Amino acid sequence: MKKELCLMSALLVLCSAGCINTTEKATTVAAPAVAPLPPAPAAKPVATALVAKPAERNTVKNTNADPLAFLPEIVAQVGGEKITKSDMIAEFKPVIAMMKESGQLDSIPDDVWKAEVKERLDDLIATKLLLKLAETDGYKPDPVKAAEEFNKLTAQLPPEQLAETLAKQGMTQEAIKGRIAMGLAIQEWIEEKVVPDIKVSDDDAEKFYRENQERFKKPETIRASHILIKIGETDPEKAKAMTAEQKKKASDELKQNALKKAQDILARLKQGEDFAKLATENSADPSKGKGGDLGIFEKGKMPEEFDSAAFSLKPGELSDPVETESGYHIIKVTEKNESGFMPFQEVKSFLVEGLKNQKTSEIIQDKLETEKKNKKVEIFIN
Repeated sequence: MKKELCLMSALLVLCSAGCINTTEKATTVAAPAVAPLPPAPAAKPVATALVAKPAERNTVKNTNADPLAFLPEIVAQVGGEKITKSDMIAEFKPVIAMMKESGQLDSIPDDVWKAEVKERLDDLIATKLLLKLAETDGYKPDPVKAAEEFNKLTAQLPPEQLAETLAKQGMTQEAIKGRIAMGLAIQEWIEEKVVPDIKVSDDDAEKFYRENQERFKKPETIRASHILIKIGETDPEKAKAMTAEQKKKASDELKQNALKKAQDILARLKQGEDFAKLATENSADPSKGKGGDLGIFEKGKMPEEFDSAAFSLKPGELSDPVETESGYHIIKVTEKNESGFMPFQEVKSFLVEGLKNQKTSEIIQDKLETEKKNKKVEIFIN
């Protein structure tokens, strides 16, 4: 079932690949620690917000048996083309089916449904308008390319399982391939007719870099290895016959045993034994497979007690046993990198690409706004 849901998510994303999110125009470029802005248009699954938060579950009346009942028969009109209630029901059918199966359908408030419908309607209108622009330039949906893309997505799923999954969601291969074809046509049009005209110079990137210096500040990081000695637990059956005082005494003894073992290993390390070898032989952490190496990390990624000890060490130094909820750690810092700013040359290519994506989104947004006026887009839901 998990594999089927993953497949459906992938299909929904790709089916909406021709949709531009018109409500969230790209206006900033993230620092390199964040993923670069995606090429326009941004693929977005249908109704991604329709997942009940824990606080919302079981607090909403059971009024969503038909969550789209509020829609009028004609939802919108794009020029002479109507978008109907049936069209919107078809858009949300896979999501509703999955939510029914997971038992979440009745947990979603009406206002969330309405917000999602409006957002999806914006995407549908954008798709229709962009497809007309693409077709004007000769970029028409290609069923062969769509079939190839569909086959890539479904290659790992046996045919009978694919058929069952689609049936459950009320979807057909033909409908999905049709949407994929539209998305690919729009994407190809953007990449070949819009993007080539967008120029971002190194000077543009450097200007952004200088004006947003704080975004390129990198924190202090260290590379460290550790050996974890876990604290044993009292046998549950024996514990049943113990008094509270006996349980505490047994727990204290287990802690002392673990601490003594950590201290003994630390003494061997100080006498020159190999850290990686002792980690492999004694550590209770999965990192023992790499000789205890935890890689490079910044403050806040490890438990507070671990962080405090690790970041106080110099490269090559060993800590005394450090107690956390996991047990006792012997920490060795192997590398230390001070905080500072990423050099421009290190982030230049990222910035050029990010600014180009931003300009692409802005141009597509402008084209959409112009087309909405030209085609007289009307929306009939509040």
